[in-house]
Amino acid sequence: MKNDEEKGPLKKLFNSIDNLFSDEKEQNLRSKLAKEIRKCIFTDDILERLNENDFSGLVEEEEEPMVLFSMIFPIFVEKNGVIFRLYKHKIEVDLSDEMSDRYIYIFSDGRLTSGLFQCFKLYDDEYMYGVNKIIDMIPRFKDTVKEALVTLNNNEVFTKEKMGTFKEREVIAKDNFNKLFESLDVYK
Repeated sequence: MKNDEEKGPLKKLFNSIDNLFSDEKEQNLRSKLAKEIRKCIFTDDILERLNENDFSGLVEEEEEPMVLFSMIFPIFVEKNGVIFRLYKHKIEVDLSDEMSDRYIYIFSDGRLTSGLFQCFKLYDDEYMYGVNKIIDMIPRFKDTVKEALVTLNNNEVFTKEKMGTFKEREVIAKDNFNKLFESLDVYK
């Protein structure tokens, strides 16, 4: 009897260790899958086009050019009533207006999280369903990113002359803030 009692805690310990290794393997697989999905969307051609945009003169030396990509991201794609929002680091999926039907897929680790903050694993049916929907949209994501880049290049609003410097826009933003803030005085 004593021998069986000693095996119980040891067996639990080994099972816990096995579970940790199993979770880590599953996490690595999700991460690998997510990186491949990201590579399929942001192909070398698309990355080259993103980097082709001449952002010199728009960005002061210390500013990150990545800030300017917020001009085209998120990319909205809709199919059969499902709305996808593509960002550089994630995809948001709205199957309906219900929070339970909203999902976020993170490229860095392959995490799929519902609007109710439930995280799904590679072995969950919900994960398969959600990621399959994203994979099916890869051609549309690529096309829409390319279209957004063409629009960015062709649209006068985004030309260097129209954009001005960050400092000029900061002054305008502060003036606009002051005007809007003053308009709130009516409600105080």
